[in-house]
Amino acid sequence: MIDISYHLDLCKNVFGEGVYPVVNSTNLYYGGKDIAGSKIVFTNGSQDPWRHASKQVSSPNMPAYIVTCNNCGHGSDLRGCPQSPLVPEGNSKNCSSPEAVNKVRQKMTEQIDLWLSQCQTAGRSSM
Repeated sequence: MIDISYHLDLCKNVFGEGVYPVVNSTNLYYGGKDIAGSKIVFTNGSQDPWRHASKQVSSPNMPAYIVTCNNCGHGSDLRGCPQSPLVPEGNSKNCSSPEAVNKVRQKMTEQIDLWLSQCQTAGRSSM
C-alpha cells in the first residue's frame, strides 16, 4: 500500500536514518510567515503541492501580491508547462489551461508595473 509509511520508509532507505526536516530552523532562516520583504509576488498553482508553504495573506507593513493560478502546477506561472525540448522562457501553449497561465502572468506584470510607477513617483517627489 502506498501511504505515508511507504514514503517515510522510502526516504529512510534513500537518505538513511536521522535525516528529518528541521521546520523550525527553516522558518527561522527564511522568515516563516513573517518574510522580511515587501512588494513580492507570490503565485500559487492550485495543483501545486507546495502551495500551502507559500505566503497566503498580504499585510499592510509588508505588502505582497498573492495570486492563484487555477489548474496550474508548481512553477507553471514562470516556466510554462513541461515540454520537450525544454524551452527556457516557458511556453504556456503546452499547458492544459494556457489561458490561466497567461492571465496570471498578465496580473503579475500589471502589479509589478504599478509598484515600479510608485517608486518613480516617490523618487521624483524627493528631488
